[in-house]
Amino acid sequence: MEYGTSYFGVRNRRHAAADLDQFAADGLNAVLHTFSERDQLYYQGTMADIVAESHDRGFEVYVNPWSVGRVFGGEALSEFIGRNPEARQALSNGRRVAAACFNHPEFREFMREWTRDAAGLGADVLFWDEPHWFLPDWHDADFEDGAWGCRCEYCRDRFEERYGHEMPREETDEVREFKADELLAFLEEVMAIAKAEGADNAVCLLPSEDADHGLSEWAPLARSDDLDVLATDPYWGVFEDAGGPEAFVGYFSEKVARMADEHDLRSQIWIQGFRLGPDVEDEVRTATRTALASGVDSVFMWGYEACESISSIACDEPEAVWSAYLDEVQNHQ
Repeated sequence: MEYGTSYFGVRNRRHAAADLDQFAADGLNAVLHTFSERDQLYYQGTMADIVAESHDRGFEVYVNPWSVGRVFGGEALSEFIGRNPEARQALSNGRRVAAACFNHPEFREFMREWTRDAAGLGADVLFWDEPHWFLPDWHDADFEDGAWGCRCEYCRDRFEERYGHEMPREETDEVREFKADELLAFLEEVMAIAKAEGADNAVCLLPSEDADHGLSEWAPLARSDDLDVLATDPYWGVFEDAGGPEAFVGYFSEKVARMADEHDLRSQIWIQGFRLGPDVEDEVRTATRTALASGVDSVFMWGYEACESISSIACDEPEAVWSAYLDEVQNHQ
């Protein structure tokens, strides 16, 4: 059984080593290191050392594209979309937004390079974290109701080539099918590169079943030759219709475990450790116990110490949240 946490923000090797020692003492045996565009530009050698330190302690090491291109999860900025404004997604109303288009050739090439660099750190697994098209609800700016992306020239050309007619401005069933298929094609390309570079692949889908948030159908991804770990992150405190940790975590844990079993994959569930209010220890315990009891192979928390270091998303009582997670992990061992 794999028990882990995400780890971010610390690039001092000595401080990172101390944290890794503590994780091991707390009973964890896996860690995810974020690898943002900033890390790729300035900290590759440092990150390779931190990955090696993680291996020295017996951890399975995951590396993820933290908010790269602003189309993966994470609290990081993207230099790519600043330097390549023409590669941004275009909404159905023509507005360009701060997220790269999966179909733009410059972004595809950028991601090929990122994949090789990330695998080159010595990662055991590249963790494709919440890949998604632009979601207006995730941004503070006002967007026209019903606006969707992407309808850039590359997406329009690929759509017309596939369906034989112009891409509509309404988000039809064909558009939703197209978006899901194009995202899957992108993932299959980068996963193949990761495998060629010696790393396994995990894809963490958002706990939703529509093309805007990722994939409406998960089975095509599960059938991918280069996928090794199927993951999702049922953060009950984020989704308004979640219905509480037991129901939400339970549903998606069972789904991931079942699909992974059917397709000979490993399964993974992420526990919410951010943006939680006071007095939520019981919720965290329930979520963690539910995931551990579901039969999944791996349980992680996002993120370490309940994101105390990121003030904008830190839990109100981070120590209590982190301790509740670790207690359940230790009780399960």
